[in-house]
Amino acid sequence: MKVIKANLNHLKAFNVYAAKCCDDGLDLYADAQADVDAYFKKWLAYAEGKELPDGWPPISMYFCIDSGNILGAIRVRHGDNDYIENIIGHIGYETLPEARGKGIASIMLNWVKHNVIEHSAILICDIDNVASKKVIEKCGGQYLNTFYDDEELCHVLRYQLAR
Repeated sequence: MKVIKANLNHLKAFNVYAAKCCDDGLDLYADAQADVDAYFKKWLAYAEGKELPDGWPPISMYFCIDSGNILGAIRVRHGDNDYIENIIGHIGYETLPEARGKGIASIMLNWVKHNVIEHSAILICDIDNVASKKVIEKCGGQYLNTFYDDEELCHVLRYQLAR
């Protein structure tokens, strides 16, 4: 098992991964249903600072891969703005349902902590997402505050993860 930055060699495995994420109801992958290849290439462009929404920094995607299969993905925003700092955070991740409870999220977050972030990063999770809260805290995330997300209509925990 290894964590590696997403590249075109992962396209076939990503097709399978994105379909499973859609089946699991992950909204992030809803656009992949129309054209998964274009969706994946958009994420690769984001890492190069291209095709980004206005005001967004580059966003890199990394995969936890085992035997050629993507078990989880983690995205890192390389920069700051008020929305990232206070609402959505620098890092987002998910694991496939069949890979949950096996430490995949912790492996990815620890890898990013030691290999990608330079100083610190903000992470958030829904207050009811006990698994993500445990992962963040296990990897050294320090609780900052709780806020109400008007878009998602839920309370959110905000953490800082230092290298």
